[in-house]
Amino acid sequence: MTETENLTFRAFAPEDFERVAVLLGRTWLPEFEEAAQRAASQIELAHYLAQTTWSLLAERAGEILGAVLLSEHGAAATDDAGWAELEARLTRAAEKDPGLAKAVRTEMDGVREEAELEHDYLAGGPLGADAAVKLLIVSPDAKGLGLGGKLFSAALERLRETGAAGYHLLTDDSCDFGFYEHKGLTQAMRRRSRAYWPGVDPEKDEFYVYVYEQGL
Repeated sequence: MTETENLTFRAFAPEDFERVAVLLGRTWLPEFEEAAQRAASQIELAHYLAQTTWSLLAERAGEILGAVLLSEHGAAATDDAGWAELEARLTRAAEKDPGLAKAVRTEMDGVREEAELEHDYLAGGPLGADAAVKLLIVSPDAKGLGLGGKLFSAALERLRETGAAGYHLLTDDSCDFGFYEHKGLTQAMRRRSRAYWPGVDPEKDEFYVYVYEQGL
């Protein structure tokens, strides 16, 4: 049996929160110390889940190897678990520790900056207004399994089934946005970042955030 035959795909459930947050922290925040990584990844994930209307996880032997979250215009977010309140509660808790507070602010400043760019993008009535890919993440342990492509294709199939005319996503220079260009998306907007990104000096280095879009 191959590694891909051991994979299962299913919707996100509230009890998956801790494991997906660990995946996010390991993959996107490796430069953070353990406690800071945990706090920032949990807050960021809760932020995205509060906007999520559809989700899919890839799992193997109890280990979550990948996830994709969609936010669809006009659909109700699946916030039964109170993700927005959890984000606020975790943020308040992190603010009590200077080290955790700094890490959380660093990560969420980037998230907020991307949200501002998204707001400006949507104000123009763009092609991708019907939906957004809020999160697409794959574990480094899943390299070579094609999980990113499988999760992304499943998300697009969902959007086509619901009649979306197009969709968009936010990304930045720390990500391999060539993956999205390979999938046929085009860059709709870009803006030089004013936030601090680990390893980037905003006074000297050019670091950009982007909106990519595609019609369906």
